[in-house]
Amino acid sequence: MERRAFLKMVAGYGAASLAKPATTFLAEEGTPSAYVGLHPFIEAHPEAVFIRRTKVASKTDAAGILREGTKFADLILTSRKTPGIPLTHKIAIKPNLTGTRATGLTYAIVTDPYLVEGLIGKLKLLGVPAGNIYMREGLMLDQPGLGYNDLARRSGVHYSDQESRTPTMKECPDGVVFRRTKYLGPFNSPDSWLINISKFKAHAMGLTLCVKNLQGTNIQPYIQFCFPPVKSILRDFQPDWEQHIADLHAKHERAGLPRWDTEKGAYMERWVQRTLDHYSLIRPNVGLNIIEGIYSQNGDGFTTGPSAVGGPDLYMTNLLIFGKDAFRTDIIGHWLGGHEPGNFGLFHIARERGLSTALNPRNIPVYLWEDTGPVLTPLEKFPRAPLATPYLAKADESKFHFCDETFAYSSEPASACLTGGKKPDFKLLAQQHRGPDQSSLLVEYSLPSTNHASLELFDAAGARVGILAQGKLERGIHMAKWNLQAPPTGPIYGRLLANGFEQIREICVA
Repeated sequence: MERRAFLKMVAGYGAASLAKPATTFLAEEGTPSAYVGLHPFIEAHPEAVFIRRTKVASKTDAAGILREGTKFADLILTSRKTPGIPLTHKIAIKPNLTGTRATGLTYAIVTDPYLVEGLIGKLKLLGVPAGNIYMREGLMLDQPGLGYNDLARRSGVHYSDQESRTPTMKECPDGVVFRRTKYLGPFNSPDSWLINISKFKAHAMGLTLCVKNLQGTNIQPYIQFCFPPVKSILRDFQPDWEQHIADLHAKHERAGLPRWDTEKGAYMERWVQRTLDHYSLIRPNVGLNIIEGIYSQNGDGFTTGPSAVGGPDLYMTNLLIFGKDAFRTDIIGHWLGGHEPGNFGLFHIARERGLSTALNPRNIPVYLWEDTGPVLTPLEKFPRAPLATPYLAKADESKFHFCDETFAYSSEPASACLTGGKKPDFKLLAQQHRGPDQSSLLVEYSLPSTNHASLELFDAAGARVGILAQGKLERGIHMAKWNLQAPPTGPIYGRLLANGFEQIREICVA
């Protein structure tokens, strides 16, 4: 494009159209800053779920799992110049560290410690002091044989010590079951940021993923959601909780909630309502939800399953599923485990209580996270694992089964990530100096229909300096990265052409 034509085109858009949007500034690679945070695209899209494929040969391949955990952390965690999570905050990591009945790591019961070690290594590299990182589980102080004591010694982080374990009481005045409950420190302290890392496995509650894993942020005996409350904490329950549960179960059974008419339907109502009470209190502290599915298992979540010898079957699923929203992450997790999410009461009641806006997995934007970044990918492109569960078995079902019957989802608005919005658009997500002679830009663009389109970058002289996207592009929201060999010396303009639409915007200044 000639300089004169370009400048005339820029002038025609006016100052308002060319205003540069607010941008996240990432710190120079390898240079700790005052803040850490998630990749800007994850932060910008809490409605999305992301999937990272790993390459691990076996569940005993510790070096391979650590390598994949390190790479994963390097892709999703960043150091920031603009505000994020202060390095002075406590980073509270919640793996799935449920009771293993003395099996250690024989089965796929707990979150693999080497995946956690990869995240810890990246946090330390970004400047988070080891003394500010806590691995905690409310069920018990220590679980020997799982590898977490060794991990704590290697990395210098907190695990089985008493540092910052003082419980925090949280009021729940509108709870169905709880009036108040206690959280293990530092999970729900005001200066903490929680990374929730569940395990990809079947369980009596369906698949025991991110929402259920947060149950372990409570302390004993509040943590025992699956059992009737002990007398010592009844004062912290709503006075009418039992009748309220019975009324809600009857209401949901009349409404046709799937499987709520089975033998344990009332039991499941109680667990769901306690889970949602507690989730409403812990949710503000949760920064990221992860399902560790490098290897997975079916069965009851522990040592019983449908295999020929009565134990669980193990699978090398090689998946990491993650997102800002725990319910959306779990809905995709249930689908990937071979189930139809609409058949699980937890997701329905969470929507009813205003804690979730999702139910149909096909309306959740899913991105494959490649080495180059997130790529919008149809859900059907991902393989599913056969994680049979004992969840609310019907009279004619075997103990371990799939809740895969067709569910008639009601109409719900599709996410903007899937529709691409009302018109083509683009914006700068982040700018980073990657060294004295290098810089990079993260640019997000959206397309309301699949069509031929292009997104090009120009300097102030009208010279084209980069092509971010070109060709037949899918409807939805996408991200592109542009690497410069040197920081820009003047403004950079983007030009989006799509289906007869043209948008020009200044996206970067020197």
